[in-house]
Amino acid sequence: MKKEKMFCEICEIMYPAPTARKEDTVKEVLEMLKKKSKLYESIDYIYVIENNSDLIGVFSIKDLFRLSPSTQVKKFMLTNVISVSPKTPGENAAHTALKHGIKAMPVVESKKLVGVIPPRKLSKILNDSLRKDIFHFAGIHKSHLQYENTLKVPTGKSIIHRIPWLIVGLIGIILTAGFINIFENILEKHLILAFFIPAIVYISSALGTQIQTLYIRDLVVMGEELRVRKYLFKQMSVSIIMAGIISVFMFFIISIFWNQTYIAFVISLAALSALIITSLTAFIITYTIKKSGGDPALGGGPLATVISDATSIIVYFLIATALL
Repeated sequence: MKKEKMFCEICEIMYPAPTARKEDTVKEVLEMLKKKSKLYESIDYIYVIENNSDLIGVFSIKDLFRLSPSTQVKKFMLTNVISVSPKTPGENAAHTALKHGIKAMPVVESKKLVGVIPPRKLSKILNDSLRKDIFHFAGIHKSHLQYENTLKVPTGKSIIHRIPWLIVGLIGIILTAGFINIFENILEKHLILAFFIPAIVYISSALGTQIQTLYIRDLVVMGEELRVRKYLFKQMSVSIIMAGIISVFMFFIISIFWNQTYIAFVISLAALSALIITSLTAFIITYTIKKSGGDPALGGGPLATVISDATSIIVYFLIATALL
């Protein structure tokens, strides 16, 4: 008995089924439903039984409203009933219902009707199955995140999965802050450079996050059809154009408000270089994490962000030092 229960996955999502006898009339079935409607999760179909719950037919509740009250069930019921057994996996039951266009799925064991899986449960199974497939395409698997529903992940396990990436990010930022000290002299000479560090970091990080998010989304949509080289070329082309627009905009803003044309040129050139490099970096990091079997949703964000920030600052100061 214990072995049987182990395979009864759909028992937990099964509900009592509305039933009738083949000799019942439409009027009798309607009266029965009025009395027992609270017992049922769904009344899309009424199942016809005989001899202690043997399933012999089915009909839609719509039939009760289009036929004469005196019409007997046996005259309009369908005898070809699609059903599953209690041992059928929930996902298989849902796909069977979808394949045959059935709103609710009856569960039958040894010809006896034992319950029905209502539409709400079938929809949930299909939704969970779709989410699992989407996560799989995005590189998110149970091998490194054992739960598909984030709300069900134990607090401790969630922290273990996420905190290492944040610590890596913190270390990266600390090292970047130390790197800035190297350029203390040029900052003293050109204080305006310090004003635009947050802007450079923000816009680089934002563009990198766009690249990462779009790549994961397109992996989900296109799956194996996505060609990495062609995709990278397209994304980098778009990023270069956007970087150019942003850099030109920064040039005019700095020239107008600070009246320092050459400084504006240096900062805008540094911004252009930083945006292009960090766009490429964000893509490579996300691609590498996915290719290595990691979870880009957990690792790509923090790691790509800190590398993007560090790269943008390094490029910014290297160009500024070289030209000023």
